[in-house]
Amino acid sequence: MSKLAAVRPAYWIAGVLLALSVVVPLLVSTYAKDEPRLWGFPFFYWYQLAWVFVSAITVSISYRLVLGEERKRRAAAGLDTGTSKGGDK
Repeated sequence: MSKLAAVRPAYWIAGVLLALSVVVPLLVSTYAKDEPRLWGFPFFYWYQLAWVFVSAITVSISYRLVLGEERKRRAAAGLDTGTSKGGDK
């Protein structure tokens, strides 16, 4: 079995969400315009600001997905699944 086949779907989903949060705001053609305006602000400004919040949400979702997979992996391996914040022992 290849290493690629061993990657779980949660990691793929997290990767796609993170990639979207980085790539879409870099696509200048999606926001290089003045209209429509929102409360007098050109599209450029509020679109970029909206991506700040969207990115925070996608990072949060990705974190929870990866954290859940890591907990499952550690439980399957019989490792400590406690909630200690001190790191691995």
